[in-house]
Amino acid sequence: MKRGTKNTAALVACRWSLAVLLTWLGGIALQAQQLVSNLGNYFPGETIRIEFSGGPGNTKDWIGIYPDGVTPGSVGSTLWSYVDGTRSGNVGLRSGSVTFGTGLDQPGTWNAFFLLNDGYDVLTNLSFTILDPAAPAVRPSQRTFAPGQAITVGFTNGPANPKDWIGVYRADQPPGSVGATIWYYVDGTGNGANGLASGSVTFAKGLAQEGEYQVYLLENDGYTVLASERITVVTPVFPGPSVLTSTPANGSTNAFPDAVFAASITNGTGTAVAPATVRLTLDGSQVAASVVTDGGLVSVAFTNAALLPPGSAHTYVLSFSDTSVPPVEQRITNAFSIRSYRNIELPAPVLFENFDGVAEGSVPVGWTLQSYAPSESNEIDFGNLDSPAFANWTVVESSRFNGRFITYSNPETSDGEALDYLRVNRPNPANVVNGRVLRDPLASGRFLFCTSGYRRGGSQVFYAITPDFNLTGRTNVHVGFKSLYEQNQDSIGALEYSIDGGVTWMPVAYYLDGPDIVRTEAGAVDAVATFTTDRGDTAAYTDENGNTIGGT
Repeated sequence: MKRGTKNTAALVACRWSLAVLLTWLGGIALQAQQLVSNLGNYFPGETIRIEFSGGPGNTKDWIGIYPDGVTPGSVGSTLWSYVDGTRSGNVGLRSGSVTFGTGLDQPGTWNAFFLLNDGYDVLTNLSFTILDPAAPAVRPSQRTFAPGQAITVGFTNGPANPKDWIGVYRADQPPGSVGATIWYYVDGTGNGANGLASGSVTFAKGLAQEGEYQVYLLENDGYTVLASERITVVTPVFPGPSVLTSTPANGSTNAFPDAVFAASITNGTGTAVAPATVRLTLDGSQVAASVVTDGGLVSVAFTNAALLPPGSAHTYVLSFSDTSVPPVEQRITNAFSIRSYRNIELPAPVLFENFDGVAEGSVPVGWTLQSYAPSESNEIDFGNLDSPAFANWTVVESSRFNGRFITYSNPETSDGEALDYLRVNRPNPANVVNGRVLRDPLASGRFLFCTSGYRRGGSQVFYAITPDFNLTGRTNVHVGFKSLYEQNQDSIGALEYSIDGGVTWMPVAYYLDGPDIVRTEAGAVDAVATFTTDRGDTAAYTDENGNTIGGT
């Protein structure tokens, strides 16, 4: 669970009278995966930047931060981001960085994990520390330096002795075991006349030799370590052009039906991509890819005109040469297969509702709503998921889901919860209707919405019932709807229909939490036991007649 779990169990039911209108890699060596943090020790709330490299390049590869000792997937991550720095995962990157601007508040040891393709397979990880706010710290001006480059080291919360000092040692040499490679007292001199608790010193000539070094704040002319940070000295490498990203990633089994290809190639230092040499083939046949040069970046794009069969295997080969003499050719091979999908063919509808003509905060005329969700406030606030605005089904403007929500009426809502519903506006090109891959957002304009998460109170039960639809004389009637239903733990989403005006209801689908499904010894679903077993974490409410409903 990269997103924090919603803690309130709930029942969400939707009842409909007959009609439902709801809605590389050839020639290029792969690099081992690596994470590097800009610091090893952070203060509470300090920005954390994690650099990654050697990734597989999936759009949904992600960085998750967990307390020490916690296994990814066992609980929700405290901080997370896809590798492109978003919560939607639009661009696959093999290398780059993500920034967590709010940092972490809890002192202690934390782990950052590089995780594969929206799952919990760990590519690599690193540890860092959140310091007590009063703890001493050192802050090198950057993590990596070239030989001879000036190094500035900031320090804070020191004891302010005149002989406190900054020493730089090779990483395998503890202070006192040998003399420091370079050092100054905290006043930037070699004699230590002024005691400073905070400040900075600069080593103008830097370090001559490449390698890993440790920067220390040391106490009063001795070797007691107050704080330290790692730095690296390395000669910059100036390579030729290289592929930064490409999709579908090599080995992908989840490519979209029209096999959209996109790649970004960065120019090297001294040599660049020769755009006329860029060539893309699909299954051995050259295709007419778009090649656009913008500054030092070359973008290659192609969309196949025909939908490729579900599960079918294919190969893209991208090749290009640089401007060196003689030119050097590079190529990447991305073998992939198409995800399972179904082309839904729909005729013109007899009845249709997309909610765009319905005022926000209401429902279509003739619809009946019933809510058994308490609301602890009377203020209608569409920016607060705990407000009466969301105490029942309601039509909502999808643009609201591009921003932040307050949850549980807490104005200090964390990013993990405030941005949790951004995916409402994320496209899912696995949806194919009438031969068209839908790359529009999942929701657009207005849509019917209710939430059983991020609200206070134990009962979050909502019903929405359409009016009767007269289909006299029609046969072979089909009901189609676009649903964004998302399963929460111990929740149930139900879709039912009636042909007698709501006197009796018949099932279309029930969405249940997997662990709540009871099976027979033979492995079949025991429907009666599944629906009647008492569960302390399933929502219950008192109906109009004083009866307790739910708990199962």
